[in-house]
Amino acid sequence: MAVPVRCTVKGDANQRRNFWALMWDGILFTPALALFDPATTMPLLVDRLTGSSMLVGLVGTLRFAGMWLPALPIANYVKHRERKLPWLLYACLARIPVGLLGAALLFADKIPAALLLALVFITHSLFWLGEGCAGLTWTDIVGKCIPQGQRGRFFGLMQAFGSLGAFCLGFFVTWVLESDALSFPANYGVLFILSFVLFMGSFAAIALVKEPPGKVYKEAEPFAQFLRRVPEYLKREPVFLQIVAKIFLIGLSGLALPFYVVYAKEILGLSTGAAGYFISAQTLGSVVGGLIWGYLGHHRGYRRMLGYVGIAQAVAPAAALSAALVPSIGGRLAVMLMAYVFLGIGASGWSVGTNCIL
Repeated sequence: MAVPVRCTVKGDANQRRNFWALMWDGILFTPALALFDPATTMPLLVDRLTGSSMLVGLVGTLRFAGMWLPALPIANYVKHRERKLPWLLYACLARIPVGLLGAALLFADKIPAALLLALVFITHSLFWLGEGCAGLTWTDIVGKCIPQGQRGRFFGLMQAFGSLGAFCLGFFVTWVLESDALSFPANYGVLFILSFVLFMGSFAAIALVKEPPGKVYKEAEPFAQFLRRVPEYLKREPVFLQIVAKIFLIGLSGLALPFYVVYAKEILGLSTGAAGYFISAQTLGSVVGGLIWGYLGHHRGYRRMLGYVGIAQAVAPAAALSAALVPSIGGRLAVMLMAYVFLGIGASGWSVGTNCIL
């Protein structure tokens, strides 16, 4: 359940500081996540290490669980606290294992294969659990630190520069994965270490925020009691239930994300380096989608907008499947790039819906 927030920033100095600190957080986080991507680099790594479709699918399952499971416990735990920043910083510490995994991949020849695989999934699980915990507190902090009249500029600049970084890094990913100078899995180690550096830059930016106190609720209650009240709340708020159900189902479609890049490699015959182009295409789709969803949400309402997001999400797998009908490798790559553009459009719709409705 969303926490009501209000702009309580006092003083131009703190307001400017928070604006730029939170913006740099987003600008650095976007390309960092592109390198540690559950739709490209992570499933390719797991597929190369194991060749198991089940374990590739587990990448998407763990991401989905990590994003959703912490929401209610965290909401109950932080609702009575005036300042959420310490808990956001604690959650962001779950990004540290990304750097450890990158180092392990550089020295993979000295690590047993089973241990290396365990590190991959432990890192992936911790990271997404951390992001699931961070999401609610980050939204609350932005609501308190960024005045209503500046949020359009804030999110616009953050998305523009963050997406530009991710788009450019897509070509870097292609170069690293296809380079003869880097063998497997050291090439993935380079990507994850760079991702870690960017994540730590994002963490440092968050730490610079001067969070003002905000509206609080009563003390946290026992979680079992908190859960028992959820059905009652949903009965009183059927519209809220419909919105959450739509967002949940759109997010559920993300379970298939890890299979796109493996399908492109194994079935369509595309090179591993195509993953970098997919990252750039997905980022481009996210930027285009942000413009589309912002317009539709403003003129037709964000609840109706979610229906269009579902359609965009359905186009992506249809495009990917149709790529197998194209005879040439270049044509297949072009169709898969279009599929990733629609994945980006759908992902941005999920993000816009979550931020603007909830």
